[in-house]
Amino acid sequence: MRPRRVYLAGPDVFFPDAIEVGRRKKAICSEHGFEGVFPLDAELDLAGLAPPEQGYRCFDAMVELMEGCDLVIANLTPFRGPSMDVGTAVEIGYMHGRSKPVFGYTNVATSYADRVAPDQFLIEPFDLVDNLMVEGPIHSTGVHVVRSSVPGEKIYVSFEGFRACVALAAEFFRRDGA
Repeated sequence: MRPRRVYLAGPDVFFPDAIEVGRRKKAICSEHGFEGVFPLDAELDLAGLAPPEQGYRCFDAMVELMEGCDLVIANLTPFRGPSMDVGTAVEIGYMHGRSKPVFGYTNVATSYADRVAPDQFLIEPFDLVDNLMVEGPIHSTGVHVVRSSVPGEKIYVSFEGFRACVALAAEFFRRDGA
């Protein structure tokens, strides 16, 4: 039986050491019997394509990778603002829409409402790590978002939350016998 394939969603692909981050995450997945699939694993030939076409080719490749996976583990750590990476939110929604289990973690444990500066707009008062449409699919899987509180300078380099989330996913499949 092949190991369950985990799509590793998150802003990690934008990190200067993205390939190394992907390698480390895949190794952690392997320790728990999963095969990690990092978005940069896609083999893409973007030569000769205009920038928008390069982007669409990347999108198609990510969808193909997600289709070949059994679950997603998403990095919900705020990125470029008080909220998570918007592309990761789309990947969560896509996997949830395909009825695949969704797991998530953040290295910033405070709620979204506590991270948003007050203005004239309402803020969801649910004590969630981000918008309810992000955390809802994780709740629907029957698990919680793994919240780690790491020092600010380590939020993008700590694997603490990811490691705990992979362990949670492994326990989920053991518990459910799936």
